[in-house]
Amino acid sequence: MAAGVEFSDLDWLAIVLAIVANMALGFLWYSPKFPTGKLWMQEKKIPADMKPTAAEMGRAMTLMVVGSFLMFFVLMHVFVAFRDAMTLDDASITDISYADGAQGALFTWLGFFVPVLWTGIAWEKESWRLFFVNAGYYLVTLLVAGMIFAWRL
Repeated sequence: MAAGVEFSDLDWLAIVLAIVANMALGFLWYSPKFPTGKLWMQEKKIPADMKPTAAEMGRAMTLMVVGSFLMFFVLMHVFVAFRDAMTLDDASITDISYADGAQGALFTWLGFFVPVLWTGIAWEKESWRLFFVNAGYYLVTLLVAGMIFAWRL
């Protein structure tokens, strides 16, 4: 086993599946027809009848795909490194369990997403309601990605 994680060690299909799941979840979660979407629009003071232009949607979609790729690329890297470290301790471990996927997602959310989202409350005067909408979205999307990665790894 080579030291470190190589690009060939990553499951690229799992990354793509996580991106697609993240986008589907985002469309649902932030949809004006979904309670969290209504709350998000209310907290961001976005009129219910506001329709973004095609250019705005294209820009937003591009940024979402690139951001999702970066997030899931790094998360996959961490999962593979974790799996490889477990294998060094116990050669009988060859994959990541669903519990490992959930735990990795939960700790990633708790250690990296929650503190960043708190910054919006601390410095940008965002509401706790907005925090819970966004934090909930990232928790669910990371848990889904963790399950996909566990399934594939």
